[in-house]
Amino acid sequence: MSSGVSEENLKDLAKEVVKTLLGARERDRYLVRPYYYTAFNPRKQEQIKFLHALQNQGFCVKAIPLKKRGDRFIEKGVDVALVTDLVSMAFRNAYDTAILVSGDYDFIEAIRIVMALGKRVEVAMFTHATNDELRRTADRFIPLEKLAEEIRREE
Repeated sequence: MSSGVSEENLKDLAKEVVKTLLGARERDRYLVRPYYYTAFNPRKQEQIKFLHALQNQGFCVKAIPLKKRGDRFIEKGVDVALVTDLVSMAFRNAYDTAILVSGDYDFIEAIRIVMALGKRVEVAMFTHATNDELRRTADRFIPLEKLAEEIRREE
């Protein structure tokens, strides 16, 4: 969770990331709605402010409070919420292409289900943080380190 990002910077960064992920030259693609899934500590105001800033930029934020287990907090339910939306929206024909910004192996079966429904799934993540099988399963892999270079060059 980032706390040092101003709302203005977040807006500019979000626009650049979305533009690059969609492909500036691919005019037949447009963003219906970006989703952001996370767990958060409801006692940390900077996390809540960050989530509100994302909402103000048009993101549909699915934020699940951390659960206390013993003397520590754990994340529960974030991946399930993402997979539920990914698959249910594919069944409802709400999108043609999903861009999943994650490198987590746990999403492979959901991706296969979505692809079996005729949808495209692209995975965007830093190469070193992406499971090899996830990269091979997706219709397209977008290495975020290259995306970061492109954004820096445009600045």
